[in-house]
Amino acid sequence: MVKHIFRGLAILPILVLLVMLAPAPALAADLRGGDSVIVASGDVIDDDLYLAAGRIIINGTVNGDVLCVGETINVNGKINGSIVALGSTIGIDGEVTHAVRVAGANINIGGRIGGDLVVAGDDVNLTSSAKIGRDLVFAASSTNINTLISRSIKGYGGEVNLNDGVGGNAEIGAEHLTIASTANIQGNLVYVSKNEAIIQSGARIGGITTHKMPETRKPVFPGMGVWGRVILFLMTLVTGSLIILIAPKRATAVAASIKRKPLLSLGWGAIILFATPIAAVITFVTVIGIPVGLIGLVLYGVGIYLSQVAVGLFLGYWIIGSFSKVDSRGVLLGAFALGFSILTLLNLIPYIGFPLWLATALFGIGAMALSQKTLRTGASAEVPEITTK
Repeated sequence: MVKHIFRGLAILPILVLLVMLAPAPALAADLRGGDSVIVASGDVIDDDLYLAAGRIIINGTVNGDVLCVGETINVNGKINGSIVALGSTIGIDGEVTHAVRVAGANINIGGRIGGDLVVAGDDVNLTSSAKIGRDLVFAASSTNINTLISRSIKGYGGEVNLNDGVGGNAEIGAEHLTIASTANIQGNLVYVSKNEAIIQSGARIGGITTHKMPETRKPVFPGMGVWGRVILFLMTLVTGSLIILIAPKRATAVAASIKRKPLLSLGWGAIILFATPIAAVITFVTVIGIPVGLIGLVLYGVGIYLSQVAVGLFLGYWIIGSFSKVDSRGVLLGAFALGFSILTLLNLIPYIGFPLWLATALFGIGAMALSQKTLRTGASAEVPEITTK
């Protein structure tokens, strides 16, 4: 039964990432992986760069966008484009001409950034040597801002210390907010906190300072705060893992079918996503059709839910497959865990929640239909064999 429900899982992430991070040439990008990846000083890469390794160091020049996933990531060279980095410890001390989007445990920004800085982590530190050309968006337990933010600041943190200038407004949610004597906010300061902000003598605020108390709305489901998100993440992780263990070939078929036919996946996904509710409503006109309509809506909901499993699986499959064979259940499980974690972190970035959800649903549901057809025809030979390891 699970095999039939699973049918087409997976595969949107690459298209989501390609749209967000880089245009069409990404399919010809430079892909590198291993225990350690180093772009040496003096090296010049005239392409988009995709890295997956335990340790990543970029000392050279990249004329393109960069996507990297690793334990430790250090950028000391120059990136003529944007970078998305996911890791444990991340340091950006070189130059990035466009946007920087990073998520990790410990993040240190000391370089020159031409665009926006979007950062999520435990401990985030912007040093005095950093240069932020546009906006700062952050979410962290502890945030120290020791450099000028050219435009505005929006973010939330447990403890936030603002020690330098802001060219526009500052909108901050924090348990504890400190505006140092060296701070200079040229626009308004709006902060949400249970506690009064510490605004030191000498701090300059050009606009109006507004203190708002946190809203105390009850969640729709009790406990659906941070812990609720964690529980949902773990539930989906377990669900995807079970599907891979029971039907590994179908999981691989989804990734393979979407990679080869992305437009067909998008088309079928759009048809199913928008036509199913209409068809279900029409069946409600007759008494006999009510059960059919209800079953259709239930399967519709299951399909939308499983589409995120599909996206996570493909993203991990794509990253790991760039430097290693994905030919066993164990590797497939690791690929899914990596990809779904990345997808979850991407959902934390402001303003892309709904577009990312829609893209996930469209490509995921479309992949389900296409992969079923693939397995029923001779095309199934194109699907790599998965061992029981």
